[in-house]
Amino acid sequence: KDAAQDDNGGASFVRSLTFRSTDVARMAEIHHGITGLKRDQAKREAEKAQLADIVEQDRLVQVAGQRPQRLGDVFMRPLAEGKRFPAALEIHSNGLRYMAAGRSGGTPVDILFNNIRHLFFQPCDKELLVLIHVNLRNPIILGKKKIQDIQFYREASDAAFDETGNRRRRIRYGDEDEIEAEQEELRRRRQLNKEFEDFATRIVDASNHDVELDKPFRNIAFTGVPARANVLLQPTVECLVHLSDAPFFVLTVADVELVHLERVQFGLKNFDMVFVFRDFKRTPVHVNTVPMKQLDDIKEWLDSVNLAFTEGPVNLNWSQIMKTVNKDPAGFYEDGGWAFLALDSDAEDDGSEEEESEFSMSEDELAESESEGSDDGSVAGTESD
Repeated sequence: KDAAQDDNGGASFVRSLTFRSTDVARMAEIHHGITGLKRDQAKREAEKAQLADIVEQDRLVQVAGQRPQRLGDVFMRPLAEGKRFPAALEIHSNGLRYMAAGRSGGTPVDILFNNIRHLFFQPCDKELLVLIHVNLRNPIILGKKKIQDIQFYREASDAAFDETGNRRRRIRYGDEDEIEAEQEELRRRRQLNKEFEDFATRIVDASNHDVELDKPFRNIAFTGVPARANVLLQPTVECLVHLSDAPFFVLTVADVELVHLERVQFGLKNFDMVFVFRDFKRTPVHVNTVPMKQLDDIKEWLDSVNLAFTEGPVNLNWSQIMKTVNKDPAGFYEDGGWAFLALDSDAEDDGSEEEESEFSMSEDELAESESEGSDDGSVAGTESD
């Protein structure tokens, strides 16, 4: 329509037409066909919009003359096809290759080093999986979906099978057998951690340190709701991540300009976090339902990564705020920028201080009370003499 208007400014358009027919079945068939055409066109447009930011990758240069370094029997998330099959992750000259097994015999998934933004290794300590997670600079197409994060993992606990031949273990009874099984489980977890971390280190070396390895810090983790479920969010050197379950959450600290803490007030058990990006066109990320008892630890972490933060008692309309910011960014900063968020928190603090210090005494009353105190002291001293 817009293109037609540009070609002919005086063109007229028919908005709707009404048809009447005695053949109801035929009209229903035509209506069904038109509805299907509209649906298919909308689907094609959605797929085209989804692929708009896809950047064509370079070709993977395979290692020549020698066998590539491999990490065998690992699974990939998300799945390339419907069924889950273990395969090997290989290191080549300029990237990684995972040969995903399937009915077609194997579909290679190539990840180039120059498209890796973050590489994470998460051990299986207090986790069910040991994994290597890749966060991409530009998304790739896997199957028919656009993928920003790919994960390679192995299950850490497999007590039902023996390591030597996948045979069922004997059922054991007694404390000694339980202690032996626990020690064997710990040994197996340590071995898995070492195997995956060594392979991740070899990836860093193969990329000439263009890719750096990052690891979550579980001791300063906190819980929150970044999507649908309450999950454990773990800070790393460069990010805040949740890698254990899909949907994955990877937030790069360097992309964030400000963190605003909402619903911070006495009596509430939880508060919310809003991450505002330096690129104002990006929608702010919300992490909801963070326990109030972790507020001080989170503030300490934000200070340690040099992230400015403010706090307020209520939730704000961030869609309207960002619309105002994007309308005139220069004018927004001239008017004080994000200072209005700090003013709201300062006003709340001032109000609480005024409520706490309602009692006041004038200078005359203070002097009179001091003189009365000295007179009482002299009388008491005379009686004691």
